[in-house]
Formats: sequence, C-alpha cells, structure tokens
Amino acid sequence: MCIATLMLMLLGCPEPNWDEVDGCTCAEAKLKHQWCAVCKVGFVAGVRIESQRLYEEIDAHGHDIDPKQFECPTCRQAIASDGFCEKCRMGFVHQKAYMSRLTYYIARGETKDVASIACPACRKNAQYHGWCEACGVGMVGNVAFKSKADFEAASRAYDVLIEAVRTLKRCLDCAVAMVLDGRCPTCKVAYREGLKFQTRP
Repeated sequence: MCIATLMLMLLGCPEPNWDEVDGCTCAEAKLKHQWCAVCKVGFVAGVRIESQRLYEEIDAHGHDIDPKQFECPTCRQAIASDGFCEKCRMGFVHQKAYMSRLTYYIARGETKDVASIACPACRKNAQYHGWCEACGVGMVGNVAFKSKADFEAASRAYDVLIEAVRTLKRCLDCAVAMVLDGRCPTCKVAYREGLKFQTRP
C-alpha cells in the first residue's frame, strides 16, 4: 500500500479507485472492442492487443460506406446480404464495411459482459470459444452467436487473431497480414486464414 493511500485511510477517506484516477478505460474497452489510450492496449473479442497498428488494422467497428462506389459485383451482393466478399477480403453488415474477417463476424454477433452470463458453460466458453448445446449459443471470446455457422467461422478467425498477437514479437507486418489475409512486405509471405499461403523471393 502506498503512503498516499495509507494517509487517506487514516483520515477516514475511502481508498481511491486508481482506474478512475489515471483514466484507464480497459474495462469498457473489453466490452466495446476499443483501445485504452492510458494503458496503450486494445481489445477485440476480449483479446488483449498491445500494438495500436494491429488493433487499428483489425477495424473493430467498421466504416460507413456508399454502396454505389463499389464496382466489385461480389461486394455489391455482400452489401445487400450482409455477406463477405472472398475476392476483396471484406465483409459488410448494416451498410458498414469490415476489413477483417473476425470483426465482420463480431458485427453479426452480440458482445456480452462475461460476468453477467448466467450459464456456467457459456461463461467458460467465453474464456476461449465453445458451443453450448443447452443454450444454443456459441461464445467466441466475449461475443455470442446463435448461428452455428457464424460461430464456427468466428472461432477460426479468433484463432488467427491469437496467433497474430503471438507473431507480434517476431514481425508486426506478418501479424497484420495474418488478420487481413494479406502479404507481409518484410518477410515476403502471404497469408490466408492465418496460414502461410505462398512465399516469394
């Protein structure tokens, strides 16, 4: 216990909430897939991300779009159906574009406060991912899915994010390429769903 806290307690004052004092927003960031500027960490589906660039590239909240500006016919179909364009590696939900597969599925699911989940199985599943037959709900981190197809696809994308976070120690560009199904300009490696797709000299 620090001296300042001890003095406050001796004076009869309650112990201060240091999260409020220092402005940390991690608790809210976990629920809203946001970045905490104080701690310099972001959260997507409950996963802690310590690179602001990777967090921003994941595109947690999507972008408003003008459907008329899209020339790709598959994108146009995806916009109309809240689908994903495999060619352009982009998903659409409610007239918003999502640049990563995981955040596209997050937009199709429902983010939950894990502490408020009554079902023990669902609460356990929220620590990673899993399907609860009793509730008919799949949890991927702190995001709930009623569609098993969405749950399974989101689970795969979640695993890619976990691997990308691990990859940060080796190469930031690779980590970004992994979540975007892109190519690392440094290592000359392309990725599809987190796996090396091809290498170039």
